[in-house]
Amino acid sequence: MKIKIKIFFVLIMAILAWSLNRVIISMDSAEINENEVSEKVNIQNNTENIDKSNVLWTAIERKESYNNELQYYCKENVTINDNEIIIISKKEEKENKSYTSGLVESTYGYLYGYFEFDIWIKEGKGLFPAIWLMPVEDASLPEIDIFEMVGSAPQDFSGVFHYLDDKGIKQKTYFQKKVIKKDTYKVALSWSENELAWYIDGELVHVSKSSPSEYMYIIINQAVGGNWPGSPDDKTLFPSSFIVKASKINPINKKRR
Repeated sequence: MKIKIKIFFVLIMAILAWSLNRVIISMDSAEINENEVSEKVNIQNNTENIDKSNVLWTAIERKESYNNELQYYCKENVTINDNEIIIISKKEEKENKSYTSGLVESTYGYLYGYFEFDIWIKEGKGLFPAIWLMPVEDASLPEIDIFEMVGSAPQDFSGVFHYLDDKGIKQKTYFQKKVIKKDTYKVALSWSENELAWYIDGELVHVSKSSPSEYMYIIINQAVGGNWPGSPDDKTLFPSSFIVKASKINPINKKRR
């Protein structure tokens, strides 16, 4: 009988020891998991901070337009995936405007450098896609148009430099280049202290010996209607997209706006 009691007592002690060990292991595991979660949260927070600090583009909400354009710029009409920007123009009413479209601005201002973009365009009367630069300081000039075209003449690419001369008189130097119809084009601007040079698909198409010497930011948009492209007609298909990939943004100088 005494032997049975001893065996029973040993079994009870063994069970208690095993249970206590499992509790300790569970507590250690919970602590490890808590630390892992904390580390993951910190990593995510750091990633978010890095992403926010490196954002290059921001979509703009704007009703006002120029040159009798017909669009309302909506943030919802813009998708930004890193350096790829998708702008959708739609035929829809918004605050007394007949169309909506999209516009983005760079979050940095740049001074000199090389700027290259892959673009996908759609034809259609009234469409007016563009890539251009404006002064970081609020001013209407100078203005560098890296790329412009109107949807009724989609194979005629233009570039313009608008500026004031030493006497304060408005001047411009520009080009128009007829391109072969294809899916994708590459447009670029090389900007130095002494000149501006435009490229289409790697070909030098225009050089200006006048060049701005101030920080400028990039605008990418697709207007609808206006003095130059005219209003859309029944053949213009909506929604219509303008897709831009900023393949090379290599400034000499840059600063956050």
